[in-house]
Amino acid sequence: MPQCSARTIATIATIAMVAMVTMALPAYAPLSAQSVADAEAAYARVVKSWSTTRTLQANFDQTITNPILGRTVASRGVFVQERPDRVSITFTEPAGDRIVGDGKSLWVYLPSSTPGQVLKLPADADGAIVADLLGQLLDAPRRAFTITGGERQSIDGRSTRRVQLVPKSPSSVPFSKAVLWLDDTESRPVRVQVLDQQGVDRTITLTSWAPDAVLPKDAFTFVTPKGVKVSTKLPGSR
Repeated sequence: MPQCSARTIATIATIAMVAMVTMALPAYAPLSAQSVADAEAAYARVVKSWSTTRTLQANFDQTITNPILGRTVASRGVFVQERPDRVSITFTEPAGDRIVGDGKSLWVYLPSSTPGQVLKLPADADGAIVADLLGQLLDAPRRAFTITGGERQSIDGRSTRRVQLVPKSPSSVPFSKAVLWLDDTESRPVRVQVLDQQGVDRTITLTSWAPDAVLPKDAFTFVTPKGVKVSTKLPGSR
């Protein structure tokens, strides 16, 4: 997976109007060895299931809080993926926004915030984290993270295990901390929260989860709308 600079991720998040409030991760009492073992077991179970998942379709609600901008922005939509390198995020709120990775290029089309323009970036460009957050969290080997947590928590009526991941090598992934709420029944995340080095908090609740879904043939095709300018540079770059 590509490594992403905090500056680039923040730039794309701002463009996408998916940028956020500092939402400090809640404090928890010291954990027992059994709790940590439960967290490790839950994470290993979901990683194993993810490793054999070829396609995925999921609905999501997302909030991004940016302490620098002092605001929180909410969005929702449909996420589809065909591993290893094709993803599509179609927003229903704000309607019309779309991010597509077709295996060769990453297309970022956000008319709600930057009308008349689409970004066309290399598939391995910084910022691919925006499209493939699950891969960043579940493709990395277990030894890449210090794992804690293990508490049971209910999310929207689902029993989950809270699993916190802190990267052992800060440069290996574009976040300083992540928390996964993993379903106790299904091998899948219910909620994901990541905190980057600048304090930007991105929280995604997966309201549906359909692994190995049959996807439309054009699921990862992006057609530039008439009159829209294609740019290959991020705003502010030279």
